[in-house]
Amino acid sequence: MNIIENDVYVAYQGSSDVYIAMDEYSIAQISSGFLVESNNTVFGTNGFQQKALLKTDFQWKMQELKVTIDSVGLAMYASVNDGKLYLQQNKKDASFEKIIDLQHDNFFFMYSGALVIPMVWLRGFDFCNYEKVTCQMIPMGFAEIKQLSEDIVSSKLSRDFSLLMYMQNFTDIIKIQTDISGKLISLHSEVNKITVKIKSM
Repeated sequence: MNIIENDVYVAYQGSSDVYIAMDEYSIAQISSGFLVESNNTVFGTNGFQQKALLKTDFQWKMQELKVTIDSVGLAMYASVNDGKLYLQQNKKDASFEKIIDLQHDNFFFMYSGALVIPMVWLRGFDFCNYEKVTCQMIPMGFAEIKQLSEDIVSSKLSRDFSLLMYMQNFTDIIKIQTDISGKLISLHSEVNKITVKIKSM
């Protein structure tokens, strides 16, 4: 396994400079694509720590995700095969399995508290495309993402995106900036007033 990247993302809320979450992650190249390991901590009275393993293909399309939260005995495993999502979740004495039809070719995994995992798929984005792209958020929800034209982007060393997120009765507008290869530099949630960025910046 060849580690090609490791870094730390932090999240803030509002104008505060106090972290509400932190994600230490690494990315390795494996025989089938890439492996992302995430150690995510959400701070506060309802905080928790969770670990995630994400496998993608060489185009950064998400294939498998495993999430564990040891403090509550939660384990979740999701995989994509033949246009379907297979979801298994175990929590102490309860467990369930679910199969979800993928309604779009474009999709990405979501899970509570994540900082790095949801945005990994942007590395495989078609950067020649300035039209609106609809993505299915797994396990539920949809997102419409649009890369902003270079005419209104401040630097050619970065890319800017606007993402409109729909989750049940919740809608949010996310402003995203990545480097030229699609690595997340920062994102900002207009509804939750949460900003995520690389710690070193």
